[in-house]
Amino acid sequence: MVFLRKKLVNGKPYWYIVESARVDGKVKTIFQVYLGSAEKILEMKRQCESLPYDKLRSFDYGKLAALLHVNEELGFIDIVNKHTDKKLIDGLSVGEYLLLDVIGKSHGVLSENGIEEWFKKSPLAFMWKFPHKLNCQNFLNQMNYVDLDTMKKIVDDLCRVLVGKGLTPSIMFVDESNWFTYANNYDDESELLHKGYNKKHRKDKNQICVSLAVNEDNIPFIHETYPGNVHDSEEFSGIVDKIINRLTELNICSEDLVLVFDKGNNSKDNIEKVTSKMSFVGSAKTNQAEELLDVPLSKYECLYKNSKGNKIFGYRTKHQFYGAEYTTVITYNEGTYKLQKSTYETNKSRIIDSLEDLQRRLESSKGKERNRSSVEREVAGIILKKCNSVIKYEIIDALEGKNFPQLKFWIDEENEKKCEKTFGKNVLFTDKQKWQTKKIVKTYNSKNLVEDDFKLLNDHLLVPVGPVYHHKDENIRVHVFLAMAGLLFYRYLAWETKMYGFSLKKLIEKLSEIKIAVVQEKESKKSKIIVEEMDTKQASLFSFLNMEKYLPY
Repeated sequence: MVFLRKKLVNGKPYWYIVESARVDGKVKTIFQVYLGSAEKILEMKRQCESLPYDKLRSFDYGKLAALLHVNEELGFIDIVNKHTDKKLIDGLSVGEYLLLDVIGKSHGVLSENGIEEWFKKSPLAFMWKFPHKLNCQNFLNQMNYVDLDTMKKIVDDLCRVLVGKGLTPSIMFVDESNWFTYANNYDDESELLHKGYNKKHRKDKNQICVSLAVNEDNIPFIHETYPGNVHDSEEFSGIVDKIINRLTELNICSEDLVLVFDKGNNSKDNIEKVTSKMSFVGSAKTNQAEELLDVPLSKYECLYKNSKGNKIFGYRTKHQFYGAEYTTVITYNEGTYKLQKSTYETNKSRIIDSLEDLQRRLESSKGKERNRSSVEREVAGIILKKCNSVIKYEIIDALEGKNFPQLKFWIDEENEKKCEKTFGKNVLFTDKQKWQTKKIVKTYNSKNLVEDDFKLLNDHLLVPVGPVYHHKDENIRVHVFLAMAGLLFYRYLAWETKMYGFSLKKLIEKLSEIKIAVVQEKESKKSKIIVEEMDTKQASLFSFLNMEKYLPY
């Protein structure tokens, strides 16, 4: 229930709009807005009466206009239309359809089925007029114009535009991720849809994998959609080939490029392939340089402080990896050490408690009879993979008169010490022998650029890859391509507006708050569109991105 409430402050009455509701059987105030004194309320009423118009409806405008701006900067629609062969008919072009898909997904529309409903509520309904509906089938029809070769040509042209704007890559960061899908793969008719290790732990679902390469400005240059059952290290060779081919087409010498990747991509063949064409900074497993972990911290030098204020230390030497000697840096981060130590102790305590509980249940011999394999499965579910070398166990067959096998477990202290030596440390290796230690470490740690991109690709309000409902490989590839196009739009926008000092999240927040309103003039009863009130930063963005240009007059 909403009502007016009067409060006396220093003997003077002030008015509030109050909403009350019954909570746990009691009436409580759940909403309150201060209106002011009676004189102020009267003044507000007179001001409203003097306004030349009445507000009819508001629309989100800032993010939409910013994406339309990036479309023009990159020439996205024109590039898509250039490479798609569609007859001239009334309605949207393939490029406009794909742009609409990108913009719709960035406004929280998770499938093509919902774009028409969103479109009707957006300012685009004033701006784009066409005779057909925006149903799912129409979007699928447009996807049919975009095959693998067409996607390559589109991305080639977009990369040419980026290089022309000064975004030539000198460092590329590579990483891989995966998404589960809601599509089944019957009789292996799909190349992409397969089960594999899923990062969301959905082993019951088919998945697709995606590799991504971005430059030092976090601009995506290359991506590849590949089968869900292919290991990252197997795909890595293919993404290296694509990088080399892309650079060749852009007349960029690959020997000048530094590739940055994590240990999941390591193999002798992969390292040799990379070093034959370019330089690299990578990481190795700690067991590949165990003797270096024994170097005392007193021999490490302080390199720099990271964004969290933690000091990053490094010890530089030479070491053999995959049959060749490389410049090697063991890094140490005390903040990471404390976090990993705490996580390890928590997991260890939980595992021991669970094993002790299982041990008690087995010793009680109560309940349904159990065999060795069932106990083995339960123990395997308790002990985390990372703790296998530290927490050892033995299952003893059931003794005569007992229903259950017995369990013994213990801590391998030698392996625990080895494990603790790795906390807070990372093993980096590179062929950039002349680089300073600080530059090597900072370059590798900048790998979080591509990791952050995968976080964006999981954000339902930005450029989501998931959920994936398509079951045809060609449609899945276009679906991922459009998500990557959206990622490119946002990263280019962040690069273009970097002088404002906003994080991408803050930039999107500022843009999302820019709204337009349809108003009606009181005298003429004519409708028009106005921009609602903005703060100074928003007004500056509005001007810098020339957002007035897209207002639907």
